[in-house]
Amino acid sequence: MERPFDTIEDAAQAFATRLAESCPTAILARVFAVLPLAKLPLPERNFATALVGKDEALEARTPVLSLLGTAGRESPWCDRRQSVGHRAIPLLGATFVRNIPMIAKLLSDLDVSFSGLEDERVLDTRRLLGGNNAAFFVPDARSTQDSEGRHVIPSGDFVAAYGIRTVFGMGGAYVDGTLAVAIIFTSEVIDRLVVDRFPSLISNFKIATGELLARGRVFRNNDEVVDSSPAGERLSRV
Repeated sequence: MERPFDTIEDAAQAFATRLAESCPTAILARVFAVLPLAKLPLPERNFATALVGKDEALEARTPVLSLLGTAGRESPWCDRRQSVGHRAIPLLGATFVRNIPMIAKLLSDLDVSFSGLEDERVLDTRRLLGGNNAAFFVPDARSTQDSEGRHVIPSGDFVAAYGIRTVFGMGGAYVDGTLAVAIIFTSEVIDRLVVDRFPSLISNFKIATGELLARGRVFRNNDEVVDSSPAGERLSRV
């Protein structure tokens, strides 16, 4: 992360590529940030809206797990705009999050509270401020289940076709509380002690991109972002 970047998206793509290249068994590496809907470009807002359907009303402040960088074994996995299901996932509430096992475990492992999603539409990332980064760990994608008996990594076809085993990641918060996350899907079983060495990497990413976040330089197509809605105002359907 030494060279300067024009946007966080550029830095995230470089970070994802480096993660994929540095781990010989990496099948897919992705970098996300949780951003309010109003801060997303129109294509991401459209994606988030379509994902939840017409019966759900998104708000300007609804937090969205937004894909910023991706690198993997297949060429479509190296372009975030080609993501079929993970380009922009709105976190509508605690119940909604709990119904997505991987995201629920990700936030739980990172010690992020999503209880405030119901009323305030915010994630509590205070425990991750500063250098308090944390690791996400799924020992074996084929067998790891949550407390309700659901596979944490639910994409069975993907897991089987690419021999996915350990999935791990790291997360940390910027000074304003914005959450940044990296996730790596591998074809080997990796020990937790190894995974615990990685969270410091997200600090390097945050240091390299903190000023860009403060300037609102998140996406390459930043001119498509129209942030004219008050924090609590409902956005029209896009």
